[in-house]
Amino acid sequence: MNQFLRVQANHVPRSENDKVDALAKLAASVTLPDEREIQITIGERHLLASALDRFDEIEETNVVSVFKIEEETDWRQPLIEYIKYDILPIGSKKRVGVKRRALRFTLKNDTLYRKAFDGVLLRCLTREEATYVLNEVHAGVCGAHQVGPKLANQIKRLGYYWPTMVQDAIKFTKACQACQIHGDFIHQPPQLLHLSILSWPFHAWGLDVMGPFKPSSSHGYVFILAAMNYFSK
Repeated sequence: MNQFLRVQANHVPRSENDKVDALAKLAASVTLPDEREIQITIGERHLLASALDRFDEIEETNVVSVFKIEEETDWRQPLIEYIKYDILPIGSKKRVGVKRRALRFTLKNDTLYRKAFDGVLLRCLTREEATYVLNEVHAGVCGAHQVGPKLANQIKRLGYYWPTMVQDAIKFTKACQACQIHGDFIHQPPQLLHLSILSWPFHAWGLDVMGPFKPSSSHGYVFILAAMNYFSK
Protein backbone atom coordinates (compact mmCIF):
# COMPACT_ATOMS: atom_id res chain seq x y z
CA MET A 1 0.00 0.00 0.00
CA ASN A 2 2.99 2.33 0.45
CA GLN A 3 3.57 2.27 -3.32
CA PHE A 4 0.20 3.95 -4.01
CA LEU A 5 -0.27 7.68 -3.88
CA ARG A 6 -3.68 7.49 -2.24
CA VAL A 7 -5.58 4.62 -0.59
CA GLN A 8 -9.20 4.78 0.56
CA ALA A 9 -11.14 1.96 2.29
CA ASN A 10 -14.94 2.01 2.46
CA HIS A 11 -17.04 -0.35 4.57
CA VAL A 12 -20.05 -1.84 2.79
CA PRO A 13 -22.70 -3.46 5.07
CA ARG A 14 -23.73 -7.02 4.34
CA SER A 15 -27.31 -5.95 3.69
CA GLU A 16 -26.08 -3.80 0.77
CA ASN A 17 -23.61 -6.41 -0.47
CA ASP A 18 -25.84 -9.50 -0.57
CA LYS A 19 -24.62 -10.80 -3.94
CA VAL A 20 -20.97 -11.00 -2.86
CA ASP A 21 -22.04 -12.50 0.47
CA ALA A 22 -24.02 -15.17 -1.37
CA LEU A 23 -21.00 -16.06 -3.54
CA ALA A 24 -18.79 -16.27 -0.46
CA LYS A 25 -21.23 -18.64 1.26
CA LEU A 26 -21.39 -20.72 -1.93
CA ALA A 27 -17.59 -21.06 -2.04
CA ALA A 28 -17.41 -21.96 1.64
CA SER A 29 -20.10 -24.63 1.35
CA VAL A 30 -18.40 -26.48 -1.53
CA THR A 31 -15.62 -28.91 -0.57
CA LEU A 32 -13.48 -30.06 -3.50
CA PRO A 33 -10.10 -31.81 -3.79
CA ASP A 34 -7.02 -29.76 -4.61
CA GLU A 35 -6.31 -28.79 -8.24
CA ARG A 36 -9.82 -29.63 -9.36
CA GLU A 37 -12.21 -27.29 -11.14
CA ILE A 38 -15.98 -27.64 -11.22
CA GLN A 39 -18.73 -25.56 -12.80
CA ILE A 40 -21.67 -24.71 -10.51
CA THR A 41 -24.96 -23.34 -11.80
CA ILE A 42 -26.61 -20.89 -9.41
CA GLY A 43 -29.22 -19.45 -11.75
CA GLU A 44 -31.77 -22.08 -10.79
CA ARG A 45 -32.09 -20.58 -7.29
CA HIS A 46 -32.60 -17.06 -8.69
CA LEU A 47 -29.94 -15.65 -6.40
CA LEU A 48 -28.18 -13.42 -8.92
CA ALA A 49 -29.61 -11.66 -11.92
CA SER A 50 -28.27 -12.67 -15.30
CA ALA A 51 -25.57 -10.41 -16.76
CA LEU A 52 -27.42 -10.28 -20.08
CA ASP A 53 -30.52 -8.84 -18.44
CA ARG A 54 -28.65 -5.70 -17.46
CA PHE A 55 -27.83 -4.74 -21.06
CA ASP A 56 -31.17 -5.50 -22.70
CA GLU A 57 -32.55 -2.59 -24.64
CA ILE A 58 -35.86 -1.31 -23.38
CA GLU A 59 -38.26 0.13 -25.90
CA GLU A 60 -40.64 2.72 -24.52
CA THR A 61 -44.18 2.44 -25.84
CA ASN A 62 -47.46 4.01 -24.83
CA VAL A 63 -49.70 1.23 -23.54
CA VAL A 64 -53.14 1.71 -22.06
CA SER A 65 -54.27 -1.20 -19.86
CA VAL A 66 -57.77 -1.64 -18.51
CA PHE A 67 -58.30 -3.91 -15.51
CA LYS A 68 -61.51 -4.89 -13.82
CA ILE A 69 -61.00 -4.56 -10.10
CA GLU A 70 -63.36 -6.59 -7.98
CA GLU A 71 -63.92 -5.35 -4.47
CA GLU A 72 -62.74 -7.92 -1.96
CA THR A 73 -65.20 -8.48 0.81
CA ASP A 74 -64.02 -8.59 4.40
CA TRP A 75 -64.20 -12.12 5.79
CA ARG A 76 -65.17 -10.73 9.20
CA GLN A 77 -68.27 -8.89 8.00
CA PRO A 78 -70.73 -11.87 7.87
CA LEU A 79 -69.69 -12.93 11.37
CA ILE A 80 -70.04 -9.42 12.77
CA GLU A 81 -73.47 -8.96 11.19
CA TYR A 82 -74.70 -12.26 12.60
CA ILE A 83 -73.28 -11.78 16.12
CA LYS A 84 -74.32 -8.12 16.43
CA TYR A 85 -77.50 -7.87 14.36
CA ASP A 86 -78.49 -11.54 13.82
CA ILE A 87 -78.31 -11.07 10.04
CA LEU A 88 -77.46 -14.07 7.87
CA PRO A 89 -76.20 -14.03 4.26
CA ILE A 90 -78.24 -15.24 1.31
CA GLY A 91 -77.97 -18.97 0.61
CA SER A 92 -78.51 -21.99 2.80
CA LYS A 93 -74.89 -23.16 2.70
CA LYS A 94 -73.57 -19.73 3.66
CA ARG A 95 -76.07 -19.46 6.50
CA VAL A 96 -75.08 -22.83 7.95
CA GLY A 97 -71.40 -21.97 7.60
CA VAL A 98 -71.77 -18.62 9.36
CA LYS A 99 -73.79 -20.15 12.23
CA ARG A 100 -71.22 -22.91 12.73
CA ARG A 101 -68.22 -20.57 12.62
CA ALA A 102 -69.82 -17.93 14.83
CA LEU A 103 -69.63 -20.24 17.84
CA ARG A 104 -65.85 -19.72 17.98
CA PHE A 105 -65.98 -15.92 17.73
CA THR A 106 -67.02 -13.10 20.01
CA LEU A 107 -67.51 -9.37 19.56
CA LYS A 108 -66.14 -6.84 22.05
CA ASN A 109 -66.16 -3.06 21.49
CA ASP A 110 -67.02 -3.65 17.82
CA THR A 111 -63.86 -5.77 17.42
CA LEU A 112 -64.09 -9.40 16.38
CA TYR A 113 -62.08 -11.96 18.36
CA ARG A 114 -61.60 -15.69 17.91
CA LYS A 115 -61.77 -17.96 20.95
CA ALA A 116 -58.64 -20.09 21.12
CA PHE A 117 -58.63 -23.56 22.67
CA ASP A 118 -56.67 -22.28 25.67
CA GLY A 119 -59.16 -19.49 26.31
CA VAL A 120 -57.10 -16.65 24.82
CA LEU A 121 -58.93 -14.19 22.55
CA LEU A 122 -57.21 -13.66 19.19
CA ARG A 123 -57.92 -10.41 17.39
CA CYS A 124 -59.18 -10.97 13.83
CA LEU A 125 -57.27 -9.02 11.18
CA THR A 126 -58.10 -7.80 7.70
CA ARG A 127 -56.02 -8.65 4.64
CA GLU A 128 -53.98 -5.43 4.89
CA GLU A 129 -53.39 -5.86 8.62
CA ALA A 130 -52.36 -9.50 8.10
CA THR A 131 -49.76 -8.49 5.51
CA TYR A 132 -48.31 -5.92 7.89
CA VAL A 133 -48.17 -8.42 10.77
CA LEU A 134 -46.48 -11.04 8.57
CA ASN A 135 -43.81 -8.58 7.54
CA GLU A 136 -43.14 -7.35 11.07
CA VAL A 137 -43.04 -10.77 12.74
CA HIS A 138 -40.95 -12.41 10.01
CA ALA A 139 -38.48 -9.67 9.09
CA GLY A 140 -39.08 -6.89 11.61
CA VAL A 141 -36.82 -5.63 14.38
CA CYS A 142 -37.28 -8.81 16.44
CA GLY A 143 -38.00 -11.09 13.47
CA ALA A 144 -36.06 -14.34 13.18
CA HIS A 145 -37.12 -15.24 9.61
CA GLN A 146 -39.09 -18.28 10.76
CA VAL A 147 -40.47 -20.85 8.36
CA GLY A 148 -44.16 -20.86 7.39
CA PRO A 149 -45.90 -22.99 10.09
CA LYS A 150 -43.65 -21.66 12.84
CA LEU A 151 -44.38 -18.10 11.72
CA ALA A 152 -48.13 -18.75 11.90
CA ASN A 153 -47.79 -20.16 15.43
CA GLN A 154 -45.76 -17.14 16.48
CA ILE A 155 -48.49 -14.80 15.20
CA LYS A 156 -51.10 -16.76 17.16
CA ARG A 157 -49.00 -16.42 20.30
CA LEU A 158 -48.96 -12.66 19.74
CA GLY A 159 -52.78 -12.67 19.72
CA TYR A 160 -53.79 -12.37 16.04
CA TYR A 161 -55.84 -14.56 13.70
CA TRP A 162 -57.24 -14.77 10.17
CA PRO A 163 -58.52 -17.89 8.36
CA THR A 164 -55.68 -18.40 5.86
CA MET A 165 -52.79 -17.49 8.14
CA VAL A 166 -50.89 -20.77 7.67
CA GLN A 167 -51.07 -20.67 3.87
CA ASP A 168 -50.20 -16.97 3.82
CA ALA A 169 -47.23 -17.54 6.15
CA ILE A 170 -45.83 -20.32 3.93
CA LYS A 171 -46.28 -18.20 0.81
CA PHE A 172 -44.72 -15.17 2.49
CA THR A 173 -41.60 -17.02 3.65
CA LYS A 174 -41.02 -18.51 0.20
CA ALA A 175 -41.00 -14.99 -1.29
CA CYS A 176 -38.65 -13.51 1.33
CA GLN A 177 -35.48 -12.29 -0.42
CA ALA A 178 -33.27 -12.53 2.67
CA CYS A 179 -34.28 -16.17 3.23
CA GLN A 180 -33.51 -16.96 -0.41
CA ILE A 181 -30.02 -15.42 -0.29
CA HIS A 182 -28.79 -16.42 3.17
CA GLY A 183 -30.41 -19.87 3.26
CA ASP A 184 -28.31 -23.01 3.60
CA PHE A 185 -27.57 -25.30 0.66
CA ILE A 186 -29.23 -28.31 2.25
CA HIS A 187 -29.37 -30.45 -0.92
CA GLN A 188 -25.66 -30.18 -1.74
CA PRO A 189 -23.28 -32.99 -0.66
CA PRO A 190 -20.07 -31.92 1.14
CA GLN A 191 -17.91 -34.18 -1.05
CA LEU A 192 -17.94 -35.56 -4.55
CA LEU A 193 -20.22 -38.62 -4.70
CA HIS A 194 -19.07 -41.95 -6.15
CA LEU A 195 -21.16 -44.72 -7.58
CA SER A 196 -21.04 -48.13 -5.91
CA ILE A 197 -19.52 -50.88 -8.06
CA LEU A 198 -21.31 -54.21 -7.98
CA SER A 199 -18.15 -56.16 -7.06
CA TRP A 200 -17.30 -53.97 -4.04
CA PRO A 201 -19.26 -56.03 -1.48
CA PHE A 202 -16.95 -58.97 -2.18
CA HIS A 203 -13.64 -57.08 -1.91
CA ALA A 204 -13.36 -56.91 1.89
CA TRP A 205 -14.21 -59.91 4.02
CA GLY A 206 -13.08 -60.75 7.52
CA LEU A 207 -12.67 -64.40 8.54
CA ASP A 208 -11.98 -65.89 11.95
CA VAL A 209 -11.87 -69.45 13.29
CA MET A 210 -12.93 -70.25 16.84
CA GLY A 211 -12.13 -73.55 18.50
CA PRO A 212 -11.54 -76.33 19.09
CA PHE A 213 -14.45 -76.76 21.47
CA LYS A 214 -14.65 -79.57 24.04
CA PRO A 215 -17.07 -81.21 24.16
CA SER A 216 -18.13 -80.89 20.52
CA SER A 217 -21.61 -79.99 19.33
CA SER A 218 -24.45 -82.45 18.93
CA HIS A 219 -23.49 -82.88 15.29
CA GLY A 220 -19.81 -83.41 16.11
CA TYR A 221 -18.56 -79.91 15.11
CA VAL A 222 -15.43 -78.69 16.91
CA PHE A 223 -14.64 -75.40 15.07
CA ILE A 224 -16.76 -72.34 14.15
CA LEU A 225 -15.93 -70.25 11.06
CA ALA A 226 -17.11 -66.58 11.37
CA ALA A 227 -17.26 -64.51 8.15
CA MET A 228 -17.94 -60.73 8.07
CA ASN A 229 -18.69 -58.56 5.03
CA TYR A 230 -17.28 -55.09 5.85
CA PHE A 231 -19.19 -53.35 3.06
CA SER A 232 -22.75 -54.09 4.08
CA LYS A 233 -22.03 -55.46 7.59
